[in-house]
Amino acid sequence: MARRAALLWPGGLDARRVLPLAYAWLAANTPSDLCELKLFDLALNPRAPGELEKEIAAFAPDVIAVSCFAMNFPQALEAVRAARRAAPKAVVVAGGQHPSSWPEGVLACPEIDFVIRGEGEQAFPAFLREAFSASPRWEAVPGLVRRGNGGLIDAPPAAVEDLDSLALPDHKFIKLDEYLRRGYRVYADHRPSAPLQTTRGCPYGCAFCCGPAISGRRLRRFSVPYALRALEALHRDFGVKWFNIIDDNFTFHPEEAKEFCRAALKLGIPGLRFGTPNGVRAQHGDKELWSLMRDAGWDHFTAAPESGSQRVLDLMKKDLRPVDMERAVREMRQTGLPVCGFFIVGYPGETPEDLRLTMEMVKKFDLVEMFVFQPLPGSPVFRELLAAGKIKADFIPSVDDFSSGQASYVSEELRGVNFYRLVFLVRLGTALRHPLTALGHLRHLDLPVAAAKVFRQALGLLGFRPSD
Repeated sequence: MARRAALLWPGGLDARRVLPLAYAWLAANTPSDLCELKLFDLALNPRAPGELEKEIAAFAPDVIAVSCFAMNFPQALEAVRAARRAAPKAVVVAGGQHPSSWPEGVLACPEIDFVIRGEGEQAFPAFLREAFSASPRWEAVPGLVRRGNGGLIDAPPAAVEDLDSLALPDHKFIKLDEYLRRGYRVYADHRPSAPLQTTRGCPYGCAFCCGPAISGRRLRRFSVPYALRALEALHRDFGVKWFNIIDDNFTFHPEEAKEFCRAALKLGIPGLRFGTPNGVRAQHGDKELWSLMRDAGWDHFTAAPESGSQRVLDLMKKDLRPVDMERAVREMRQTGLPVCGFFIVGYPGETPEDLRLTMEMVKKFDLVEMFVFQPLPGSPVFRELLAAGKIKADFIPSVDDFSSGQASYVSEELRGVNFYRLVFLVRLGTALRHPLTALGHLRHLDLPVAAAKVFRQALGLLGFRPSD
């Protein structure tokens, strides 16, 4: 009897900016004789719960899997409820960013039976084998969190030790061609673009981040030949020419990053471009690396100082000194490329004086993205705020909170700050200081989305709350 698993990708996030990448990896690394997989993509093809319920009933899955971020967990839960009504005997397992970092919050929902923390390429097939067994040994599934008699039975995040042992992600399974047709791109120009990984894991302990809960603290690398095979497959099958390296630590080992750049140069693909939208670490890199990145196809650098205040960086546990960031930015700019800085404002404990220092550091960058701090469920700072009674366990940040100026959470120290005004003026000031760079950067933006964001900020600047 054929076994089936329904993979739910909920709505709530912009399909022009977010892909169900995890399912491309799962589809490629789940043996076809183990289970039939079917993706129900509610971001690419939205449908009402009743319609989804009919589709799930027709498929009759034994397992229902859902992957989500914190911001679209409410939509994920709605999809799971519809799927359970259609297949009440199916086992439900959740994975992805939000379940990995906040499993206790996810398993507080009775609709979800299990959570897989971390990487799913090996854990998910292991879960399926036990789910299809007459006597499941759940303890054999890496990263599996489940309910027990005395509370939750937790597990460390699952991690693939030999990344080169993985099959290349199946981008056809997630219909990458349709995402590209709909306008998918992130900090890229109009070339077809897609994410690419060269490393997993993060040894840092930034208090605002959930990264280690997903991929662990030990940095692991795909070999350069493996990464290039993935690149060439995307170029061959989908015409991709812009590759966003979505590592948290692409430059952690500068010599290995240089090896990748040199190998990419040898490919000879006309118009090849790269980006590192998660930023690079100031401590890991030198003039030779920045020049190689430029030559390989970067058209700008992204760095994430987060704050210009050492005191706030220490609160964040960022393990960074502003002086190191300033040195790296100077070196990057010497290549002739602009540098974009990512900043977080409104962090718990940040004062107006700290904010002033950040505004000074902003001026050292050619481009700026400013994000209003929101605690991601399960992150270290989220747990601190929860323990202090400053947020509730069911807190979920809004999609618009991070970059528009809207804020579901506002720190006590900066409660009187108009974040709409702050974000708007920072972007305006940067554009006025570097007008040619700002005009050139427009090609990286989805203009309708950017225009809507600026409009919201402008309303906030005038004292209106756009959500009202």
